[in-house]
Amino acid sequence: MYFFSEFATNRKRINYILILLARKYKFVRVIAYPIKLTVCPGNLCNLNCALCPVGQNDKGREKGLMEFRTFKKIIDECGPYLYKLDLFNWGEPLLNKDIFKMVRCAKKFKIKVSISSNLNHFNEEICSELIKSGVDHLIVSLDGTSQESVNKYQVGNDFLEVISNMKKLVRKKRELNSSKPFVQWRFLVTRYNEEEIDESKNLAKEIGVDKLEITIFRCDMGSELLLSDKEQFQNVQEWLPESETLSKYDYSNKAKKTQRTDGCGWLWTESTINWNGSVSPCCAVWHEKFDFGNINRDSFRKIWNNKKYQDARKISRSDNINMPDNICHICCSNKATL
Repeated sequence: MYFFSEFATNRKRINYILILLARKYKFVRVIAYPIKLTVCPGNLCNLNCALCPVGQNDKGREKGLMEFRTFKKIIDECGPYLYKLDLFNWGEPLLNKDIFKMVRCAKKFKIKVSISSNLNHFNEEICSELIKSGVDHLIVSLDGTSQESVNKYQVGNDFLEVISNMKKLVRKKRELNSSKPFVQWRFLVTRYNEEEIDESKNLAKEIGVDKLEITIFRCDMGSELLLSDKEQFQNVQEWLPESETLSKYDYSNKAKKTQRTDGCGWLWTESTINWNGSVSPCCAVWHEKFDFGNINRDSFRKIWNNKKYQDARKISRSDNINMPDNICHICCSNKATL
C-alpha cells in the first residue's frame, strides 16, 4: 500500500523496506525513520467530551498549542521519510492559528495530511484553507443526528452548526473543483445515538460527504492503557450501545472481543509528538510522565533509539522483562489495545 502510493519517493521506499525488516525481526534499534507521525497541534478544545482527558480537564499533560518552529523542526528531520501525517490527537487542531502553515510545510515533502475536527471553530477563511492548503483527509467528529444525542457525549457541540459547516465545505470543494479534502463524517456509536444510524446515512448523502464512518466506542481515552479488560468494560459500560454488534466488547465476558497477540507494531513504524515537542510511543498515551523524550532537546532519531524506546521494543517482542515505569509494559500487561 505504501510502496506504490502517490506519496512515495525513492527515499521513502528504501526507508519503508528498512522499517519492514526492523518490524519483522523486531530489532531493538531502528535505523529507519517512522513512516507515519501523529503530531498534535494543541491539546486545547472547545468541547468537553465525557471520556476525553482534555474535556475532563485532566492534569496529566500540560496544555497549550504547538509553535510553528517546533513543527518545522519535526518535519525537516522526519518529513523526507513520511507517507502519512495525522495533524491531530488531543484537542481541536483548528484552534492553532498556524495549522494551515503546518499543512503547507508538510505538503512540501509529499505527505498525506489528515486532520480531525469537531468543526465548531469555523469560518469562510477556514473553509477555503481546508481545501487550498492541501489537506488530504478531513475527519468531522459528530456523534448523532440531533442536538440531544450529540450533547450526551460531545458536551458543547452545536449539531446544526456542524451540519451547516459540512455543507459549506462540500459546496466550496465543488466551487473550486477540488476532490480534496476527502470529507469523512465519524459517528461514534453510544447507547444514546445507536437508533440514529440509519438517519445518519440519509443525512450523509444529503450533505454530500465522501464517507460516513460508523465507529465503535472506547473507554476513557486518558486511562485506556492503564486499565485491564474488566476495568475498561466497567469504565465504559454506561455508554455502550444495546446492540453488542456495535461494540468492541463482549457483554457476557465483560471484556474486549479480540486482543493483540503479536506485539505492538507501532514501536517500529510510527510515533506521536505532542504540542510541546514531547514524544509518546503512541497516540493513546495521555500522561506526560510516560513520554520518551522531547524533540526540542534532542533529535527525533536520538529519541527513536534511546533507552526508553529500546526497552519498549523489548517489551513488545516478549523479552519477559519487568519495567513497570514504561507505559508499554503497562499496556502489554493490561492487554489494553488492539
